Amino acid sequence: MFILILFIYNMEKWMIYGLIAAVFIALRDVFSIDLINRYDYIDYILVANIIVFICTLIYLFISKREVKIPNTKDFLTIFVRMLVVYMIIEPAIFYSIKNCKNPADARSIVNLNTLFVFILAVIFLKQKIDKKKIVGILLIFGGVYYLR
Repeated sequence: MFILILFIYNMEKWMIYGLIAAVFIALRDVFSIDLINRYDYIDYILVANIIVFICTLIYLFISKREVKIPNTKDFLTIFVRMLVVYMIIEPAIFYSIKNCKNPADARSIVNLNTLFVFILAVIFLKQKIDKKKIVGILLIFGGVYYLR
């Protein structure tokens, strides 16, 4: 236990947030299997979004936080991003888990997004490629291959 605490303590902040997200995404996927098998995507996401909207309003009311309205360009970017998330990404994840016997298998394929982020970052953001990143990509491919 001490080693785990020491390991987490020495992590960079972004890694801790990433680890927290990974744990809760896994919990969401495992505990959503029953719901995913009983509901269609639109029914599922409609209820989920209503709950998120209500909780967000409650948070804003309690915290007395002012909402900053985005400018037109940012609003368009947010709008397109939400369309992609709710019309492509989330349904693909939903049906991937729904049509797979083991959600870990479905998520291993979905998590190939790490590879695509790496490739796009090299192309568009001019990120450098080093040996450590190449080994990481090879491990991702090997893991997905052995899980199939």
